[in-house]
Amino acid sequence: MKIRNGFVSNSSSSSFVVIVKNGEELKNENLMEIFDVKESSPLYSFAKDLANWISNNVKEMDIKEIHDNFVGNYKKLPLTEDEMIKEIIDDYGGMSEEDLNKVKNKDYRYYYGSAANDSGEAIESYLCESELDIDTDLIKIQSDGGY
Repeated sequence: MKIRNGFVSNSSSSSFVVIVKNGEELKNENLMEIFDVKESSPLYSFAKDLANWISNNVKEMDIKEIHDNFVGNYKKLPLTEDEMIKEIIDDYGGMSEEDLNKVKNKDYRYYYGSAANDSGEAIESYLCESELDIDTDLIKIQSDGGY
């Protein structure tokens, strides 16, 4: 039996994806427009901080990077993008084939981010505890699961 002395943290993390239509920018103004929080709202400054955090804490990925991130690159043979998409859906299941094909065809750009609620940041705690699900023609934001 192992005994741990000292502070023990029960941390939680969450990841999310942002898919942006090609030609659109992932920037605060676009996110604020999608959040649709009026300047007079008491939630305005939080929404502004959330938009800023998202636009500064995501990494753009192509199909191969998405595959390596969620499935791994354990296979020796080179895979086509279509084979990678199939593996992402089969092994991970967190994204639709339609969205992955939009990224593959360069119609949309894919961004990945993660947050930890033990960081002391209110925005990260919010992302860990809330299910962010926004779907417009220009931008899609989807919570990807926590642990």
